[in-house]
Amino acid sequence: VDCIRLGDSTVEYAETFRFYITTKLRNPHYLPEISVKVTLLNFMITPEGLEDQLLGIVVSQERPDLEEQKNKLVLESSENK
Repeated sequence: VDCIRLGDSTVEYAETFRFYITTKLRNPHYLPEISVKVTLLNFMITPEGLEDQLLGIVVSQERPDLEEQKNKLVLESSENK
């Protein structure tokens, strides 16, 4: 059973469930543990930033091993701080 934490509650969810959040913050900060599990879309993005995001999506689809390695490095980096 998959669960997600919302506030103080832990609730079950299905793999097909999608949760969308919007914010007016220009540069919201999320914990690294959250960042590796979500896709962030910034509507104020530059063409270069969009290219980086799209490249990340392509890499995750075509080379999941590299995406997993990147996620591990992000988590290790957050643990070392």
